[in-house]
Amino acid sequence: MFIDVHTHLTDKAFDLDRKEVIERSQCVALVNNGYTIKDNRETQALAKQFALVKVALGLHPSETAVLSQKDIDGEIEWIAKQKCVAIGEIGLDFTYEGQEKQVVSFKKLITLALKKEIPMIIHSRKAEKEVLDVLEEMQAKKVILHCFCGKLKLIERAEKLGYTFSIPPIVNHSQQFQDLVKMVSITRLLTETDAPFLSPKKGERNEPVYVEISVKKIAEIKGMDPKEVENSIFANYQRLFS
Repeated sequence: MFIDVHTHLTDKAFDLDRKEVIERSQCVALVNNGYTIKDNRETQALAKQFALVKVALGLHPSETAVLSQKDIDGEIEWIAKQKCVAIGEIGLDFTYEGQEKQVVSFKKLITLALKKEIPMIIHSRKAEKEVLDVLEEMQAKKVILHCFCGKLKLIERAEKLGYTFSIPPIVNHSQQFQDLVKMVSITRLLTETDAPFLSPKKGERNEPVYVEISVKKIAEIKGMDPKEVENSIFANYQRLFS
């Protein structure tokens, strides 16, 4: 019953054993997040090969910061015509330039998710407050905050707005994510890997099978049985993605 709501199985890190990685994942859904024009097409192709893979389409802020407005708008128009379970990976990343441009594109992608009535999977590096400001302004619904590293007051604000947090396996050793899990209701948590990134094992590639690490750590922090956590997260996934 494991769920990975944010993975990148199209990454070249999986070129030699992608099928095996998917088969050993123990997951019932792997939401592959497209983040470039090319990766969106590759995500669609992967989902046609494997029933476990679910399609999320988006443009990462590193892309919206540098692409021409014509290319961005063209890709958003293309995504609008596609079948997908979520709009993602989208958001703001202020480690890149073009911040105003990022915001304009972010708002357009939120509008698309609202129109499709599907979840949006949000990246918010060095821009956590700004992301929440935009989401609240746009009256965004079905929001999943991927790898959210905002301060505790921002976590509290996001939960009050009804947003959900996806927890990576690095929760096993990250105080930031342990504090988040402790603070937020189990009804507002999902699991992710961001594979091949954010590995819980230093120097190793991350992959969806490590979702179980997140589940076990969440259970430990919450004082719950791991199976109860697994079932709760599956229910949260169903509620958002149905």
